Amino acid sequence: MEQVPHPGTTPTTLKECTRKATNVTDDETNRSYIRGKAEAASNKAKHYTVENSWETLLKKVEEYDMDHVQNWKDDIDTLLVFAGLFSAVVTAFLIESYQWLSEDAGDVTVNLLKQISQQLRDPQFVPAEPEAFQPPASSIRINCFWLLSLILALISSLLGLLCKQWLREHGRDTYISTPAKALALRQLRRDSLEVWHVPKLVAATPILLELALFLFFAGLLELSWARHLALFVVCMFSVGLGAGVYTITTFLPLLTNVYNDLTQKDLEIPPFRFICPYKSPQSWAVYRFSCMMLRQLPPAVGLAFAKRGYHWWTAITPEQNWPVSDMRVLDAFDKIPSPPLSMRYELRALEWATRMYQDSPSMHSHFQNILQSLCLHPSVTMAGILNYWTLSIWEDFTKEDVQEELSDMEKFQETRWQDSLGWYMSTSRAPSIPDPILLSHVGIQVLYWYNHWHSLVEDISTTTVHDLSVSISFFQSIGLDAAIALRFFVPFPIVAKLWSHPDPESQRESLSLIQVYKESWNAYPGPEEEGDERLAFIAALIKHLKQDHGGHRSILLTSTQGQNFIRFVNDGIIQHRLYECPEWESDTHRRSTFITEWTQATESIADLRPIPKPQPVPALVEIGEHASHGDSNTSNIRASTSWSYRH
Repeated sequence: MEQVPHPGTTPTTLKECTRKATNVTDDETNRSYIRGKAEAASNKAKHYTVENSWETLLKKVEEYDMDHVQNWKDDIDTLLVFAGLFSAVVTAFLIESYQWLSEDAGDVTVNLLKQISQQLRDPQFVPAEPEAFQPPASSIRINCFWLLSLILALISSLLGLLCKQWLREHGRDTYISTPAKALALRQLRRDSLEVWHVPKLVAATPILLELALFLFFAGLLELSWARHLALFVVCMFSVGLGAGVYTITTFLPLLTNVYNDLTQKDLEIPPFRFICPYKSPQSWAVYRFSCMMLRQLPPAVGLAFAKRGYHWWTAITPEQNWPVSDMRVLDAFDKIPSPPLSMRYELRALEWATRMYQDSPSMHSHFQNILQSLCLHPSVTMAGILNYWTLSIWEDFTKEDVQEELSDMEKFQETRWQDSLGWYMSTSRAPSIPDPILLSHVGIQVLYWYNHWHSLVEDISTTTVHDLSVSISFFQSIGLDAAIALRFFVPFPIVAKLWSHPDPESQRESLSLIQVYKESWNAYPGPEEEGDERLAFIAALIKHLKQDHGGHRSILLTSTQGQNFIRFVNDGIIQHRLYECPEWESDTHRRSTFITEWTQATESIADLRPIPKPQPVPALVEIGEHASHGDSNTSNIRASTSWSYRH
């Protein structure tokens, strides 16, 4: 087991100040995992023949292969439809523009009539030799642009048709005696597609059509320039906007991938990295070509970047294709051994899926299986995936609670707020972490520390309190307590387990953690605030003091230091008048019940100052417009409580 640094030393890494309460080393865990996987595979293989295994493998490979082929076919079908419509548009323009290359018959007739008229007036008139017709240069350029555009569109369509024929033959079923030979034939066909560059030809078809589109735009700009300046400005702006979007989306994947790979730091908690979705054949070609050109730079350039901490060679070495490039982003977290950091993207996907499909009864068992398999404490699961941040700070959740929430969310929430204690814990201030929290660098760090603290108290030893104290100090030193904007940032169930532990020595050591909650209490300026964490802390403390804990009373009730802390909290209730119901809380009965439960939980504490009874506040009664004078219209009395179960 790794040892936590002494409080007098400065933690230099995250690993140095985190401890996992496990009884096996990482190597032993890996060996056990590998043995378990091998045994499971061996047992499962006994139920299948070799022929069955070949057939299963062939089926998987065929599904993968045909999925790729179907995607190509869908792209080609879309391209053919667009190419047909585009060719019709270009042809309509060409029918008109092609006439500009020859002399207008009407103009010739007019010139002849002029000559005849002049000869009739003057018999001696000798007409000048007519000049040979020369079409305007702009007309030639326009027709060149549009003819090339039409030709490229038709070539793109032709190439698309050819690719569909090749892909049809690639997927054609052939009778083969054994699955092994069928698998070999499919692999041979796949390798042949790669060798003969069929995927590249499929990717080139939309590029040809896009080039044809830009040639058509060039012809339109030439036409508008020859006709009128205002018309050219309007067309230039529109075409420039479209061309700009095309260019930006083509180069953005290159820029984002190179920049992210180049500036990626060897941090213990890498930031959440997004993937540029503007993926296309032309953007991949630009990415590969640019990386190839960057690799031609002198080696001194790469060494200069490497000295400054940049990953130059990673940045200029693209993967085989876009999917593999995406996987490189996911694999960045595989180097982190500690959950939930090592499963950040998986947890984000699970969080989204839970929100979307929790109402589907058929998914409940699957969600339960997945959540139970995670190396996370149930309270961390409730906070990070099911989004019960507030409750997870004050209540110790179990696997059964997770199952209950997944099965019937409304019932689960109702059981949490039906009494005054649960209501105050539910309406307490939530951490100021943007939603979704797993995209936040602060959010994933807080989840990690909460999971680590829960793991410490799962197997309490002589060093648990010391390890926990050092972890809390480190948590504060990196500013996470300020980042989440909570005064009570240490989950109460963690310390409550130490205060009620059967081992007297562990209980005595845990009294040092009282100071953490005193500092949290004193962080409040005084008067009650909306979502006041002090009320949630009092509610959690009441439940802790009332619980039996397997026959072991909390050391807060049995020790002088613990009793002094209870007196400290009691004095704070009186000093800041927390026993009085504020104006934003309409249910005065809830507050009086809350204070009564506090009095009952602390009745064994001697010399405890009595809490004054609050002054009665007149109820606000809304009289209906049809009520008679002097009558109380009780049906129009409204009491609203606005709060959210999930924060």
